[in-house]
Amino acid sequence: MLLEIKGLSKNFGALVVVRDASFSLESGQLICLLGSNGAGKTTLMRVASGLLSPDEGKFYLDGTEISLHSAQWRRQVGLVFHKTFLYQNLTGVENLHLFSQLYQCEHSEKELLQAIDRVGLKSAANRLVRIYSRGMQQRLTIARALLHEPRVLILDEPFTGLDKDGSRVLMELLAEVKLQGSMVLITSHDPGATHSVTDGYMRLFRAALSEVVLVKGRSWQELEPLVYEDQVQGAAAKTPSGEGGSGGNLG
Repeated sequence: MLLEIKGLSKNFGALVVVRDASFSLESGQLICLLGSNGAGKTTLMRVASGLLSPDEGKFYLDGTEISLHSAQWRRQVGLVFHKTFLYQNLTGVENLHLFSQLYQCEHSEKELLQAIDRVGLKSAANRLVRIYSRGMQQRLTIARALLHEPRVLILDEPFTGLDKDGSRVLMELLAEVKLQGSMVLITSHDPGATHSVTDGYMRLFRAALSEVVLVKGRSWQELEPLVYEDQVQGAAAKTPSGEGGSGGNLG
């Protein structure tokens, strides 16, 4: 499956958040979107997920133009955003049961418990979500996003609130869904931490989206100056000759 987003733009009044952004995602591929706080990453992700309407842009799935508000698209997408979308007065397993019905998946009780166990919440399955810690709610949110076996995962800072074990579980799940052929778009403030499952990086800076820099077996240390090329060149331009400025050879 190939997803293509072309000419995506989004403004809030006079504020230009995303301007003429284009990128593609293939089955089994994970692309990491980078950018500073307030750069517009969440806005771009919300548009790509269908939660927010763009001002401009066209979207293609395997060459056919689609609407990101269509049922066809929504059935294929799993979402993790800052808001968990969980029901606080239901238990963990009751939440998954409800979302299973909404997704029209009809999972058995055993399957729902297995999904909860997969994210390390087996002992908390029958506790009300409102007494879960932030990290526990994040784990359940991840289980909810994967419940209908989506072909597209859109994850905005999914490591938020997770401890070391929770981060390990999420990395394992990302590797699994890639092997199963799902495509993943993720944002992270720690690109090095997700490097082992990342196929490429792109960066949102001043409303412009860079081209994807593919990993191709290179370490994050090798890729970082390519991803942040404009900053490296800017620093080099400000450094007087002979004072050891970085820049020059970016590969």
